[in-house]
Amino acid sequence: MDSRNETYSRQCRFLDETYFLTLYEAFIAAFADYVMPFDLSVQQFGNHMLLTAVDLESSVGVIEDEKLIGFTINGFGQWNGRRTVYDAGTGVLPEFRRRGLGLTMFDVMMPIFKDRGIEQYLLEVITTNKKAISMYEKLGFGKTRTLSLLELSADANFGPDVLIDIKLRDIEVPDWDLLQTFWDGDPSWQNSLSAIERSRPQKRIVGAFHNGDCLGYIVYSANSGRIAQIAVDPNYRGLGIGSLLLKKLISDLDPDAKPQVVNIDRSLHEAMRFFENRGFSTKLSQFEMIRAI
Repeated sequence: MDSRNETYSRQCRFLDETYFLTLYEAFIAAFADYVMPFDLSVQQFGNHMLLTAVDLESSVGVIEDEKLIGFTINGFGQWNGRRTVYDAGTGVLPEFRRRGLGLTMFDVMMPIFKDRGIEQYLLEVITTNKKAISMYEKLGFGKTRTLSLLELSADANFGPDVLIDIKLRDIEVPDWDLLQTFWDGDPSWQNSLSAIERSRPQKRIVGAFHNGDCLGYIVYSANSGRIAQIAVDPNYRGLGIGSLLLKKLISDLDPDAKPQVVNIDRSLHEAMRFFENRGFSTKLSQFEMIRAI
């Protein structure tokens, strides 16, 4: 799709696969001064795009004098039963900010997505990024919940040993109908079941079994230490199963990796207490925001 708006030597247009490396370089430059800079390798950037279901031909870039100066990377899928586009990364190079490029990209994208039958647009924005929040609110986005990135910033505190006989083993074919009954709330876009299945080669799923029954599980990336999901059957909480699963994660980590929980819903108070009591602290928080198209 070659829809574009031109202003002088500046062009806003949809991209394609040939822009992958150019987009990677622009992504790193645009987020270099971020609250937590994205120090991603090319492979990690590719993994991020796979995880978030990015379609480059439906992602937008602003090009000036053949240089990519701004971008919105878009993923697509179902969210709460509706066809959804997800902002997997919007950035502008520092020297080109405050020129309305974010609004320009949305002006190009939205009518086309509406024509395609996309029903809503989902994104996350750092809670301290007041300018971005203001822009999104002007575009009609509303806050739905607050998500946090937690990191193990102290010596892990696992408490007493598990109180019942538990065997840990890898789960190759998850019974998601069962595992979802352990949830207290819904995961974010990049921790959803679809995202886990898309990124399965980078993920490990370990279950905690008692007499053959799965009572809890954890989904994580051993090379990064990022936890996508962890949950325990509500009837078996407080017995040390969650701590045992965390111990398994830590024993499996690369030496330089730090355990992290990515985009946990802060309204899940029991889960927040679980992590905080074990030495995790909040590194940053984001508003999840959504608008109808």
